[in-house]
Amino acid sequence: MSSTIGEFLGFDPSTTEASESFKSGQQDTIPNGRYQAIATSAVRKHTKSGNGWFWEIIFAVAEGQYEGCTVVHRFNMTNPSEEAVAIGRSHMKRYLDSIGNLNPQDESEMCNITVWIEIECKKSTYTNRRGEKAEGINSEIVKIDSYSSTPLVQKTGTEPSKTAPWKR
Repeated sequence: MSSTIGEFLGFDPSTTEASESFKSGQQDTIPNGRYQAIATSAVRKHTKSGNGWFWEIIFAVAEGQYEGCTVVHRFNMTNPSEEAVAIGRSHMKRYLDSIGNLNPQDESEMCNITVWIEIECKKSTYTNRRGEKAEGINSEIVKIDSYSSTPLVQKTGTEPSKTAPWKR
């Protein structure tokens, strides 16, 4: 366990303004919309170049047709680009506000909390593992809100399952 919040998170969220919206990459293509989701994993990772690090948080959709599908968001904490760091910290502040914990002491305090995520599909070009240029469509998180906030669209149907989607 880190001794201070700045050492653990890489910044002091009480000194950062929360972002209204943000974007990231992800694993599964989920259509545009607002989804109930749960952060299933929070991992501190180093950049490939070794000159920075980021938080990688995986969100699993918790209900509906896309239940269990995951979206990954990376929050830059240190990077040669000051703009990337400012954006990453602002996004992390928004997430911490949404989970109601500006002072997490370890990764577990950043997970298993329900939030609303807003998804937008984006066409992207990337280099695949073989070094070839490829195109794809990614679902990007463009906003996170507290689960206690009212959803944009009221869903109808059955009561959500009490078992976490990634544990089924």
